[in-house]
Amino acid sequence: MGVVSSALYIGFTRYLWKWELLHDKGLVAVPNLNGTWEGHLYTSVDADLIPDEQIVDNGRQIEGLTKQETSIEINQTWDKIRVSLDGPESPSHSRAATILVKEKAWPTLSYNYWNDGSTTNEELDPHYGTAILEYDEREDKLEGKYYNRPDQRGTHGILELYRVN
Repeated sequence: MGVVSSALYIGFTRYLWKWELLHDKGLVAVPNLNGTWEGHLYTSVDADLIPDEQIVDNGRQIEGLTKQETSIEINQTWDKIRVSLDGPESPSHSRAATILVKEKAWPTLSYNYWNDGSTTNEELDPHYGTAILEYDEREDKLEGKYYNRPDQRGTHGILELYRVN
């Protein structure tokens, strides 16, 4: 019996939970966020401290924030999720993550991360942070806020990302 239970658990956590049929029937509410997401990071860091080639001047702009390109990679199973951000100057990796699913609300991906800091920018030290991103299934888009610990970096901003695969 233990072998059968283990096989069912492994099969469900790795594969079955992704089946559209289970989502359509309402048996699984957790969205499948696996993949590469690309878009923009709008940061509160002073634009004078950011190299010109990293600043995006076209398209949507948010007053008081500087727009940069970024991407994240999400690796997810039924019971685990890992988020890795490839930032303009430094990478970050989730330490803890969860997807909150409530009725009449967007599913929300929340994660705490560690940023390695930059080897080329002395102002960008290693730091912890948090991101809270809402998932819009119609647009296949993640968007929300991030912030860092005030005693380490003290910046904040917005992430806007679309799945590319």
